Amino acid sequence: MSWLLALAVLLLITEAAAAGEPAIPLDGPRLAQAPEPLCFCWNNGRKIAEGSSSCIRTSQGPRIAACSRVTNLMSWQVTETPCPES
Repeated sequence: MSWLLALAVLLLITEAAAAGEPAIPLDGPRLAQAPEPLCFCWNNGRKIAEGSSSCIRTSQGPRIAACSRVTNLMSWQVTETPCPES
């Protein structure tokens, strides 16, 4: 009996597809954009890509730091260069 029900459902699906009805996507179209970096650091709620620099707060005041990988973790490499004032 269950195989008969499965056959009926399959026939209904096949007929709907053959009727020329448009397919409905399961998820909406995605915008074309640059892919997010796989590894990144965080600064003030923003993602900073590996290899990029950012101004971060340190105990010596705001300094320029580079986002880099240490073993398998992302870390800031802080420089002695103070952040430029805007």
